[in-house]
Amino acid sequence: MASNATQIVDAPRYITPTTEELKASAYDSRNIEAALEALHQDGFVVLKSVVDVNHIENLNKYMAKDAEHMIRIKPFNQGVNSNILQAPPLKESDLLYDDVFFNPFVIQLMNAYLGSKPIWNFLTGNNALPKTNGLRQPVHKDITFWHPQCPFFVIANVPLCSFNPTTGSTEFWLGSHAHTAGTQQKIATRESKLANGKLVVGDPICDVLDDVVEARRKIRPPIQPSCEPGDIMLRDLRTWHAGMPNESENYRIMLALGYQAQWYPNHTLRVKLPLSQGNFFMKHGGQPVEVRADLLPDDANFVKLNDDFTFRRSVDSKL
Repeated sequence: MASNATQIVDAPRYITPTTEELKASAYDSRNIEAALEALHQDGFVVLKSVVDVNHIENLNKYMAKDAEHMIRIKPFNQGVNSNILQAPPLKESDLLYDDVFFNPFVIQLMNAYLGSKPIWNFLTGNNALPKTNGLRQPVHKDITFWHPQCPFFVIANVPLCSFNPTTGSTEFWLGSHAHTAGTQQKIATRESKLANGKLVVGDPICDVLDDVVEARRKIRPPIQPSCEPGDIMLRDLRTWHAGMPNESENYRIMLALGYQAQWYPNHTLRVKLPLSQGNFFMKHGGQPVEVRADLLPDDANFVKLNDDFTFRRSVDSKL
């Protein structure tokens, strides 16, 4: 069977499931191969049409309404007044969908890319606010430590609306993950600040050095992918990216679920989930993934708790 992967030169690769794959909730070997090639070579791949669009629309409607409150209490992401972290609802059982939280195509590829039974231990979301023309984040990685130079963590982004340059599609630097290192990032000083995390003086901060960015631009400039509701983007955590202006009049929300390799020694990162929905989450949709979570009383502040995270090793040492 021919692969349904498509690629345009210097564009992201899209993996489109066949009718048979959708029925089986699993990719055939050709599409697995194509997706893994994209992750290893680009650090990024788009999985087309793997989530029920009705589920996406329901989540978007709820979260867009919730955003009106969130923008008054949340710090801006990466210090730019155009973007906030916004997690999905966790206590509303009618908004908990297996194809969002435990998507079988995502977990199949995570088992192949990261190794057997990857760990789901991270959950948040990202909202590019409307009419933020001209405001963009610096080119960065979501890593503030001396990280491994091999696959160890992947983010699955689930867009809740059309995702394109007009709505604030994230800028991705394809292939930047392959040889990137902490030495290419700015180094934290006592004056350095990060809105959604902690920094260690002498360790890297998120931002990539300006001269490194410009050198990379000459080799392979960045892209802004286009996706539709029902698609999922997979990004190796090492891949450079930047939030971009949302020129539309609507919120551009996407969810972010994080998967960690079993060998990687971060033993403390845990997603915080409501005890009332423990049965849903701990059944993990019957998928081969470890749910590493703390089940807490329903009145816990899950937004604040899930914003406090680090991908750093539990016992860190510089590479």
